[in-house]
Amino acid sequence: GVRVFWDRLKEPSFSSRWNPFANDFPFITFTHHPVRNIDDTFAALCDIQTFSEKLKEIAQRAHNKNPVPGKANGVLVLQQPIHIETYVGAMSFLGNQNKLGYCMARGNLGF
Repeated sequence: GVRVFWDRLKEPSFSSRWNPFANDFPFITFTHHPVRNIDDTFAALCDIQTFSEKLKEIAQRAHNKNPVPGKANGVLVLQQPIHIETYVGAMSFLGNQNKLGYCMARGNLGF
């Protein structure tokens, strides 16, 4: 997976962590698509390593074009495990039992 941070000093609040509609997270996480191996074309499109490399190039070009005054500009890439928090509660149980969770495979489709 790839986790992209845009505000490394900010931690998500307790309510944001529990709210599935929160829009104040300082990062986003991308993972492999669950049915990426359905065919070669789709697998190439969903390759997380290629996505990571292209994202790094684009971010570096954006920094070079529009540097932030007083900040060290550049792209920092860290190779480390991604910590994903999981929760136990009524809403998690309901979402998982009804297959409403994010990135759930539904037959040959996943969304």
